[in-house]
Amino acid sequence: MHYFKQLILILIISILGIAVLVHHVYANGVPGITAGQEGTPRMDFVDVSSWNGRLTTADFDKMKQHGVKGAVVKLTEGTYYVNPSARDQIASAQAAGLRIAVYHYSKYQTPASAVSEADYFTTQVKNYQLPNHTVLVDDLEDVATRQGDVTQNARSFRDRLAANGYQRYMLYTSPSYIAETQLKPYQFGLRNIWMASYPYQPTANNLWHTQYGAWQWNSKTSFPGVVGLFDVSVDYGSPFLQQGTSTTTTSKQTVNNIFYSTGKPAKGYLNDGTGWYWFEGGKRYTGFRYYKGTYYWFNKGVRQGNKWQTAWGKRYYVGADGRAVQGIRQIGEYKYYFGNNGTHFLRTSQQIKLGKQTYYANAQGQLTPWQGYVQFNRGWQWFEKGLPYTGFRFYMGTYYWFTHGFRQHNQWQTAWGHRYYVGADGRAVQGHQKINNRDYYFGNDGTFYLR
Repeated sequence: MHYFKQLILILIISILGIAVLVHHVYANGVPGITAGQEGTPRMDFVDVSSWNGRLTTADFDKMKQHGVKGAVVKLTEGTYYVNPSARDQIASAQAAGLRIAVYHYSKYQTPASAVSEADYFTTQVKNYQLPNHTVLVDDLEDVATRQGDVTQNARSFRDRLAANGYQRYMLYTSPSYIAETQLKPYQFGLRNIWMASYPYQPTANNLWHTQYGAWQWNSKTSFPGVVGLFDVSVDYGSPFLQQGTSTTTTSKQTVNNIFYSTGKPAKGYLNDGTGWYWFEGGKRYTGFRYYKGTYYWFNKGVRQGNKWQTAWGKRYYVGADGRAVQGIRQIGEYKYYFGNNGTHFLRTSQQIKLGKQTYYANAQGQLTPWQGYVQFNRGWQWFEKGLPYTGFRFYMGTYYWFTHGFRQHNQWQTAWGHRYYVGADGRAVQGHQKINNRDYYFGNDGTFYLR
Protein backbone atom coordinates (compact mmCIF):
# COMPACT_ATOMS: atom_id res chain seq x y z
CA MET A 1 0.00 0.00 0.00
CA HIS A 2 0.99 3.65 -0.39
CA TYR A 3 4.79 3.99 0.11
CA PHE A 4 5.28 0.23 -0.18
CA LYS A 5 3.41 0.32 -3.52
CA GLN A 6 4.78 3.16 -5.58
CA LEU A 7 6.41 6.53 -5.89
CA ILE A 8 5.44 9.17 -8.46
CA LEU A 9 8.10 10.65 -10.73
CA ILE A 10 7.00 13.77 -12.67
CA LEU A 11 9.09 14.63 -15.72
CA ILE A 12 8.55 18.04 -17.30
CA ILE A 13 9.64 18.00 -20.91
CA SER A 14 10.21 21.71 -21.48
CA ILE A 15 11.94 21.32 -24.86
CA LEU A 16 8.69 20.16 -26.45
CA GLY A 17 6.81 22.88 -24.62
CA ILE A 18 4.09 20.44 -23.65
CA ALA A 19 2.89 18.00 -21.13
CA VAL A 20 3.70 16.79 -17.70
CA LEU A 21 4.17 13.04 -17.84
CA VAL A 22 3.54 10.90 -14.74
CA HIS A 23 5.24 7.53 -14.44
CA HIS A 24 4.86 4.95 -11.70
CA VAL A 25 8.29 3.95 -10.41
CA TYR A 26 8.35 0.84 -8.23
CA ALA A 27 10.77 -0.36 -5.59
CA ASN A 28 13.98 -1.80 -7.04
CA GLY A 29 13.70 -5.47 -7.87
CA VAL A 30 9.89 -5.75 -7.77
CA PRO A 31 8.95 -7.70 -10.92
CA GLY A 32 5.91 -7.11 -13.05
CA ILE A 33 3.51 -10.05 -12.75
CA THR A 34 0.61 -10.94 -15.04
CA ALA A 35 -2.26 -12.82 -13.44
CA GLY A 36 -2.31 -16.37 -14.74
CA GLN A 37 1.49 -16.50 -14.91
CA GLU A 38 2.51 -20.08 -14.11
CA GLY A 39 4.25 -20.92 -10.83
CA THR A 40 3.44 -17.77 -8.86
CA PRO A 41 1.78 -17.73 -5.39
CA ARG A 42 -2.00 -17.55 -5.11
CA MET A 43 -3.75 -14.23 -5.57
CA ASP A 44 -6.31 -14.61 -2.78
CA PHE A 45 -7.09 -10.93 -2.51
CA VAL A 46 -6.16 -7.50 -3.84
CA ASP A 47 -6.02 -4.14 -2.12
CA VAL A 48 -7.04 -0.95 -3.87
CA SER A 49 -7.02 2.79 -3.24
CA SER A 50 -7.69 5.98 -5.16
CA TRP A 51 -4.59 5.15 -7.25
CA ASN A 52 -6.64 2.41 -8.89
CA GLY A 53 -9.45 4.82 -9.78
CA ARG A 54 -12.90 3.64 -10.77
CA LEU A 55 -13.15 -0.14 -10.93
CA THR A 56 -16.21 -1.81 -12.37
CA THR A 57 -17.91 -5.05 -11.44
CA ALA A 58 -16.56 -6.45 -14.71
CA ASP A 59 -13.02 -5.59 -13.56
CA PHE A 60 -13.46 -7.53 -10.35
CA ASP A 61 -15.08 -10.40 -12.24
CA LYS A 62 -11.90 -10.67 -14.32
CA MET A 63 -9.83 -10.76 -11.13
CA LYS A 64 -12.04 -13.56 -9.78
CA GLN A 65 -11.09 -15.65 -12.81
CA HIS A 66 -7.55 -15.69 -11.41
CA GLY A 67 -8.50 -16.77 -7.89
CA VAL A 68 -9.19 -13.41 -6.23
CA LYS A 69 -11.74 -13.86 -3.45
CA GLY A 70 -11.64 -10.50 -1.71
CA ALA A 71 -10.76 -6.83 -1.96
CA VAL A 72 -9.31 -4.60 0.76
CA VAL A 73 -10.28 -1.00 0.00
CA LYS A 74 -8.52 2.06 1.38
CA LEU A 75 -11.08 4.09 3.27
CA THR A 76 -9.26 6.76 5.30
CA GLU A 77 -5.92 8.34 6.12
CA GLY A 78 -4.98 10.23 9.29
CA THR A 79 -7.95 12.34 10.37
CA TYR A 80 -8.20 14.34 7.14
CA TYR A 81 -8.79 12.07 4.15
CA VAL A 82 -11.46 9.74 2.79
CA ASN A 83 -10.79 7.81 -0.41
CA PRO A 84 -13.15 9.42 -2.97
CA SER A 85 -13.28 6.15 -4.97
CA ALA A 86 -14.01 3.93 -1.97
CA ARG A 87 -17.79 3.81 -2.29
CA ASP A 88 -17.72 2.78 -5.96
CA GLN A 89 -14.86 0.33 -5.41
CA ILE A 90 -16.69 -1.37 -2.54
CA ALA A 91 -19.96 -1.54 -4.45
CA SER A 92 -18.30 -3.01 -7.56
CA ALA A 93 -16.38 -5.62 -5.57
CA GLN A 94 -19.50 -6.61 -3.63
CA ALA A 95 -21.49 -6.90 -6.85
CA ALA A 96 -18.81 -9.27 -8.14
CA GLY A 97 -19.27 -11.42 -5.03
CA LEU A 98 -15.95 -10.58 -3.40
CA ARG A 99 -15.45 -10.29 0.35
CA ILE A 100 -14.75 -6.76 1.52
CA ALA A 101 -12.35 -5.33 4.09
CA VAL A 102 -11.27 -1.71 4.48
CA TYR A 103 -8.00 -0.16 5.59
CA HIS A 104 -6.83 3.02 7.24
CA TYR A 105 -3.47 4.57 6.35
CA SER A 106 -2.11 5.54 9.76
CA LYS A 107 -0.23 8.70 10.66
CA TYR A 108 -0.53 8.51 14.46
CA GLN A 109 2.49 9.05 16.73
CA THR A 110 0.99 8.65 20.21
CA PRO A 111 -1.73 6.55 21.87
CA ALA A 112 -3.99 9.62 21.92
CA SER A 113 -3.59 10.32 18.21
CA ALA A 114 -4.09 6.60 17.50
CA VAL A 115 -7.44 6.77 19.29
CA SER A 116 -8.41 9.86 17.27
CA GLU A 117 -7.58 8.11 13.99
CA ALA A 118 -9.46 4.97 15.02
CA ASP A 119 -12.52 7.11 15.75
CA TYR A 120 -12.18 8.84 12.37
CA PHE A 121 -11.86 5.46 10.63
CA THR A 122 -14.85 3.84 12.32
CA THR A 123 -17.00 6.92 11.73
CA GLN A 124 -16.48 6.43 8.00
CA VAL A 125 -17.04 2.67 8.28
CA LYS A 126 -20.44 3.46 9.79
CA ASN A 127 -21.13 6.11 7.13
CA TYR A 128 -20.56 3.45 4.47
CA GLN A 129 -22.94 1.15 6.40
CA LEU A 130 -20.40 -1.65 6.54
CA PRO A 131 -21.38 -4.40 9.02
CA ASN A 132 -19.61 -4.78 12.38
CA HIS A 133 -18.01 -8.06 11.31
CA THR A 134 -16.06 -6.25 8.54
CA VAL A 135 -12.30 -6.68 8.94
CA LEU A 136 -10.65 -3.30 9.62
CA VAL A 137 -6.98 -3.01 8.69
CA ASP A 138 -4.38 -0.72 10.26
CA ASP A 139 -1.89 0.15 7.48
CA LEU A 140 1.21 0.88 9.56
CA GLU A 141 4.10 1.99 7.38
CA ASP A 142 4.33 5.78 7.22
CA VAL A 143 7.55 7.51 8.29
CA ALA A 144 5.57 9.71 10.69
CA THR A 145 4.54 6.64 12.73
CA ARG A 146 8.11 5.41 13.25
CA GLN A 147 8.69 7.06 16.60
CA GLY A 148 7.80 6.50 20.22
CA ASP A 149 6.40 3.15 21.36
CA VAL A 150 4.90 2.01 18.05
CA THR A 151 3.57 -1.21 19.60
CA GLN A 152 1.67 0.70 22.27
CA ASN A 153 0.37 3.16 19.68
CA ALA A 154 -0.87 0.33 17.45
CA ARG A 155 -2.48 -1.42 20.42
CA SER A 156 -4.32 1.81 21.26
CA PHE A 157 -5.62 1.95 17.68
CA ARG A 158 -6.73 -1.69 17.75
CA ASP A 159 -8.35 -1.41 21.18
CA ARG A 160 -10.28 1.67 20.09
CA LEU A 161 -11.63 -0.18 17.06
CA ALA A 162 -12.85 -2.91 19.41
CA ALA A 163 -14.38 -0.35 21.79
CA ASN A 164 -16.23 1.13 18.80
CA GLY A 165 -17.72 -2.27 18.03
CA TYR A 166 -15.28 -3.70 15.46
CA GLN A 167 -13.56 -6.83 16.75
CA ARG A 168 -12.14 -8.20 13.48
CA TYR A 169 -8.80 -6.58 12.88
CA MET A 170 -5.58 -6.90 10.88
CA LEU A 171 -2.27 -5.04 11.00
CA TYR A 172 -0.46 -4.41 7.71
CA THR A 173 3.29 -3.79 7.93
CA SER A 174 6.67 -4.96 6.60
CA PRO A 175 9.85 -6.62 7.92
CA SER A 176 11.81 -3.39 7.46
CA TYR A 177 9.27 -1.44 9.51
CA ILE A 178 9.46 -4.04 12.30
CA ALA A 179 13.28 -3.96 12.26
CA GLU A 180 13.41 -0.16 12.43
CA THR A 181 10.72 0.41 15.05
CA GLN A 182 10.88 -2.81 17.13
CA LEU A 183 7.16 -3.30 16.56
CA LYS A 184 6.09 -6.52 18.32
CA PRO A 185 3.69 -8.30 15.92
CA TYR A 186 3.01 -11.22 18.30
CA GLN A 187 1.15 -8.83 20.61
CA PHE A 188 -1.55 -8.57 17.93
CA GLY A 189 -1.84 -12.28 17.14
CA LEU A 190 0.33 -13.49 14.26
CA ARG A 191 -2.69 -14.51 12.16
CA ASN A 192 -3.86 -10.90 12.37
CA ILE A 193 -0.62 -9.70 10.71
CA TRP A 194 -0.56 -8.96 6.99
CA MET A 195 3.09 -8.80 5.91
CA ALA A 196 4.32 -6.93 2.84
CA SER A 197 7.56 -8.23 1.30
CA TYR A 198 8.36 -8.57 -2.38
CA PRO A 199 10.69 -11.31 -3.69
CA TYR A 200 12.43 -10.76 -7.00
CA GLN A 201 11.21 -14.14 -8.22
CA PRO A 202 8.00 -15.07 -6.35
CA THR A 203 7.13 -18.75 -6.67
CA ALA A 204 4.33 -20.92 -5.33
CA ASN A 205 6.82 -23.44 -3.90
CA ASN A 206 8.72 -20.83 -1.88
CA LEU A 207 6.12 -18.98 0.17
CA TRP A 208 7.32 -16.36 2.65
CA HIS A 209 5.95 -15.31 6.07
CA THR A 210 3.67 -18.31 6.50
CA GLN A 211 3.53 -17.69 10.26
CA TYR A 212 1.34 -14.65 9.61
CA GLY A 213 -2.24 -14.29 8.40
CA ALA A 214 -1.42 -13.05 4.91
CA TRP A 215 1.51 -12.09 2.70
CA GLN A 216 1.42 -9.30 0.14
CA TRP A 217 3.96 -10.67 -2.31
CA ASN A 218 3.75 -8.30 -5.27
CA SER A 219 2.83 -4.68 -5.88
CA LYS A 220 3.03 -4.67 -9.67
CA THR A 221 0.45 -7.20 -10.86
CA SER A 222 -1.72 -6.72 -13.91
CA PHE A 223 -4.95 -8.56 -14.69
CA PRO A 224 -5.77 -9.12 -18.38
CA GLY A 225 -8.53 -6.77 -19.44
CA VAL A 226 -8.22 -4.54 -16.33
CA VAL A 227 -6.49 -1.16 -16.45
CA GLY A 228 -3.70 -0.56 -13.93
CA LEU A 229 -1.46 -2.46 -11.55
CA PHE A 230 -2.46 -4.04 -8.26
CA ASP A 231 -1.12 -5.35 -4.96
CA VAL A 232 -1.81 -9.06 -4.56
CA SER A 233 -1.66 -11.23 -1.43
CA VAL A 234 -1.85 -14.88 -0.44
CA ASP A 235 -3.98 -15.66 2.61
CA TYR A 236 -2.70 -18.17 5.19
CA GLY A 237 -5.70 -18.02 7.52
CA SER A 238 -6.21 -14.36 8.31
CA PRO A 239 -9.46 -13.01 9.77
CA PHE A 240 -10.27 -11.74 6.28
CA LEU A 241 -10.49 -15.00 4.34
CA GLN A 242 -9.76 -17.59 7.06
CA GLN A 243 -8.35 -20.21 4.79
CA GLY A 244 -5.19 -22.03 3.93
CA THR A 245 -4.04 -23.53 7.28
CA SER A 246 -5.01 -26.42 9.48
CA THR A 247 -5.96 -24.03 12.27
CA THR A 248 -8.66 -22.33 10.21
CA THR A 249 -12.20 -22.89 11.38
CA THR A 250 -14.60 -24.25 8.78
CA SER A 251 -18.28 -25.03 9.01
CA LYS A 252 -18.23 -23.14 12.30
CA GLN A 253 -21.15 -22.35 14.53
CA THR A 254 -21.88 -21.64 18.16
CA VAL A 255 -24.48 -23.77 19.91
CA ASN A 256 -25.34 -23.29 23.60
CA ASN A 257 -22.15 -21.23 24.04
CA ILE A 258 -20.02 -24.08 22.66
CA PHE A 259 -17.99 -23.17 19.60
CA TYR A 260 -17.91 -25.90 16.96
CA SER A 261 -15.38 -26.39 14.18
CA THR A 262 -15.94 -28.99 11.44
CA GLY A 263 -18.83 -30.37 13.45
CA LYS A 264 -16.90 -30.91 16.70
CA PRO A 265 -16.35 -28.77 19.81
CA ALA A 266 -13.34 -26.63 18.93
CA LYS A 267 -9.89 -27.51 20.30
CA GLY A 268 -6.64 -25.60 19.87
CA TYR A 269 -5.73 -22.17 18.54
CA LEU A 270 -8.60 -21.11 16.26
CA ASN A 271 -10.31 -18.04 14.87
CA ASP A 272 -13.99 -17.91 15.79
CA GLY A 273 -14.72 -14.95 13.53
CA THR A 274 -13.92 -12.32 16.16
CA GLY A 275 -10.24 -13.20 16.75
CA TRP A 276 -7.79 -15.95 17.63
CA TYR A 277 -8.35 -17.92 20.85
CA TRP A 278 -7.38 -21.20 22.47
CA PHE A 279 -10.36 -23.53 22.76
CA GLU A 280 -10.87 -26.66 24.83
CA GLY A 281 -14.15 -28.51 24.46
CA GLY A 282 -15.52 -25.59 22.46
CA LYS A 283 -14.87 -23.04 25.22
CA ARG A 284 -12.20 -20.39 25.50
CA TYR A 285 -9.55 -21.87 27.77
CA THR A 286 -7.69 -20.45 30.78
CA GLY A 287 -4.35 -22.02 31.68
CA PHE A 288 -1.13 -23.27 30.10
CA ARG A 289 -1.11 -25.04 26.78
CA TYR A 290 1.84 -26.44 24.84
CA TYR A 291 1.97 -24.91 21.37
CA LYS A 292 4.72 -24.84 18.74
CA GLY A 293 7.49 -26.05 21.03
CA THR A 294 6.75 -24.19 24.23
CA TYR A 295 4.12 -23.29 26.82
CA TYR A 296 1.76 -20.31 26.55
CA TRP A 297 -0.73 -19.06 29.13
CA PHE A 298 -4.25 -18.26 27.96
CA ASN A 299 -6.85 -16.26 29.85
CA LYS A 300 -10.35 -16.92 28.49
CA GLY A 301 -8.67 -18.01 25.30
CA VAL A 302 -6.48 -14.90 24.92
CA ARG A 303 -2.73 -15.46 24.99
CA GLN A 304 -1.09 -13.46 27.78
CA GLY A 305 2.26 -11.67 27.92
CA ASN A 306 4.51 -10.18 30.62
CA LYS A 307 2.60 -11.83 33.48
CA TRP A 308 3.17 -14.09 36.46
CA GLN A 309 1.08 -17.26 36.49
CA THR A 310 0.58 -20.14 38.93
CA ALA A 311 0.01 -23.74 37.85
CA TRP A 312 0.78 -27.22 39.20
CA GLY A 313 1.83 -25.69 42.52
CA LYS A 314 4.61 -23.63 40.91
CA ARG A 315 5.07 -20.07 39.70
CA TYR A 316 5.85 -19.20 36.09
CA TYR A 317 6.36 -16.08 34.02
CA VAL A 318 5.29 -15.55 30.42
CA GLY A 319 7.30 -12.98 28.50
CA ALA A 320 6.34 -10.36 25.94
CA ASP A 321 6.01 -13.06 23.26
CA GLY A 322 3.66 -15.08 25.49
CA ARG A 323 6.17 -17.90 26.00
CA ALA A 324 6.94 -19.31 29.45
CA VAL A 325 10.48 -18.12 30.14
CA GLN A 326 13.54 -20.13 31.13
CA GLY A 327 16.97 -19.30 32.52
CA ILE A 328 17.73 -16.07 34.37
CA ARG A 329 15.27 -13.27 33.66
CA GLN A 330 15.20 -9.65 34.82
CA ILE A 331 11.63 -8.85 35.81
CA GLY A 332 11.21 -5.39 37.28
CA GLU A 333 14.11 -4.66 39.63
CA TYR A 334 14.99 -8.30 40.39
CA LYS A 335 16.49 -11.28 38.61
CA TYR A 336 14.81 -14.70 38.77
CA TYR A 337 15.78 -18.21 37.66
CA PHE A 338 13.36 -20.54 35.86
CA GLY A 339 15.62 -23.50 35.09
CA ASN A 340 17.13 -24.58 31.80
CA ASN A 341 15.69 -28.09 31.51
CA GLY A 342 12.27 -27.40 30.02
CA THR A 343 10.47 -27.16 33.36
CA HIS A 344 10.02 -23.34 33.27
CA PHE A 345 9.07 -22.98 36.96
CA LEU A 346 10.56 -20.40 39.34
CA ARG A 347 13.31 -21.65 41.70
CA THR A 348 13.04 -20.47 45.31
CA SER A 349 14.94 -20.85 48.62
CA GLN A 350 18.02 -22.50 47.12
CA GLN A 351 21.54 -22.03 45.85
CA ILE A 352 21.82 -21.71 42.09
CA LYS A 353 25.10 -22.13 40.24
CA LEU A 354 25.22 -21.00 36.63
CA GLY A 355 28.63 -21.32 35.07
CA LYS A 356 31.06 -19.57 37.38
CA GLN A 357 28.34 -17.42 38.96
CA THR A 358 26.56 -18.53 42.13
CA TYR A 359 23.29 -17.02 43.40
CA TYR A 360 20.86 -17.47 46.21
CA ALA A 361 17.15 -17.50 45.35
CA ASN A 362 15.04 -16.34 48.30
CA ALA A 363 11.48 -17.46 49.10
CA GLN A 364 10.15 -15.10 46.38
CA GLY A 365 12.72 -16.35 43.88
CA GLN A 366 14.65 -13.07 43.83
CA LEU A 367 18.31 -13.74 43.04
CA THR A 368 21.25 -12.20 44.86
CA PRO A 369 24.89 -13.11 44.14
CA TRP A 370 26.48 -15.18 46.91
CA GLN A 371 28.67 -13.09 49.17
CA GLY A 372 31.04 -14.30 51.89
CA TYR A 373 31.52 -17.78 53.34
CA VAL A 374 29.14 -20.37 51.88
CA GLN A 375 29.00 -24.14 52.45
CA PHE A 376 28.68 -26.48 49.45
CA ASN A 377 28.95 -30.23 49.03
CA ARG A 378 32.63 -29.79 48.23
CA GLY A 379 33.20 -27.73 51.38
CA TRP A 380 33.20 -24.11 52.43
CA GLN A 381 33.88 -21.47 49.80
CA TRP A 382 34.30 -17.70 49.81
CA PHE A 383 32.30 -15.71 47.23
CA GLU A 384 32.47 -12.09 46.07
CA LYS A 385 29.49 -10.87 44.01
CA GLY A 386 28.59 -14.45 43.24
CA LEU A 387 32.03 -15.50 41.99
CA PRO A 388 34.54 -17.76 43.80
CA TYR A 389 37.24 -15.52 45.29
CA THR A 390 41.02 -15.80 45.21
CA GLY A 391 43.00 -13.90 47.87
CA PHE A 392 42.91 -12.99 51.56
CA ARG A 393 39.69 -12.28 53.38
CA PHE A 394 39.26 -11.27 57.02
CA TYR A 395 36.93 -13.66 58.85
CA MET A 396 36.29 -14.43 62.53
CA GLY A 397 39.17 -12.27 63.76
CA THR A 398 41.89 -13.28 61.33
CA TYR A 399 42.86 -13.64 57.67
CA TYR A 400 42.28 -16.71 55.50
CA TRP A 401 43.54 -17.34 51.99
CA PHE A 402 41.10 -18.60 49.35
CA THR A 403 41.94 -20.02 45.92
CA HIS A 404 38.94 -20.19 43.54
CA GLY A 405 36.82 -19.83 46.66
CA PHE A 406 38.38 -22.71 48.62
CA ARG A 407 40.22 -22.09 51.89
CA GLN A 408 43.89 -23.05 51.75
CA HIS A 409 46.12 -24.63 54.43
CA ASN A 410 49.86 -24.99 55.13
CA GLN A 411 50.84 -22.71 52.25
CA TRP A 412 52.93 -19.65 51.53
CA GLN A 413 51.02 -16.79 49.87
CA THR A 414 51.97 -13.38 48.50
CA ALA A 415 49.78 -10.27 48.80
CA TRP A 416 50.20 -6.48 49.11
CA GLY A 417 53.93 -6.86 48.39
CA HIS A 418 54.55 -9.20 51.37
CA ARG A 419 54.74 -12.94 52.07
CA TYR A 420 52.39 -14.73 54.44
CA TYR A 421 51.83 -18.27 55.66
CA VAL A 422 48.49 -19.93 56.40
CA GLY A 423 48.61 -22.81 58.86
CA ALA A 424 46.80 -26.12 59.21
CA ASP A 425 43.62 -24.32 60.35
CA GLY A 426 43.77 -21.96 57.37
CA ARG A 427 44.56 -18.91 59.51
CA ALA A 428 47.40 -16.54 58.65
CA VAL A 429 50.05 -17.12 61.33
CA GLN A 430 51.73 -14.57 63.65
CA GLY A 431 54.76 -14.51 65.89
CA HIS A 432 57.59 -17.06 65.75
CA GLN A 433 56.75 -20.06 63.60
CA LYS A 434 58.72 -23.17 62.67
CA ILE A 435 57.98 -24.14 59.04
CA ASN A 436 59.81 -27.11 57.53
CA ASN A 437 62.31 -27.03 60.42
CA ARG A 438 63.14 -23.36 59.84
CA ASP A 439 62.25 -20.44 62.11
CA TYR A 440 60.32 -17.42 60.81
CA TYR A 441 58.81 -14.33 62.42
CA PHE A 442 55.49 -12.80 61.28
CA GLY A 443 55.05 -10.00 63.82
CA ASN A 444 52.65 -9.74 66.75
CA ASP A 445 50.73 -6.57 65.83
CA GLY A 446 48.01 -8.01 63.58
CA THR A 447 49.97 -7.47 60.35
CA PHE A 448 50.77 -11.19 59.74
CA TYR A 449 53.47 -10.59 57.10
CA LEU A 450 56.92 -12.22 57.14
CA ARG A 451 59.74 -10.10 58.53
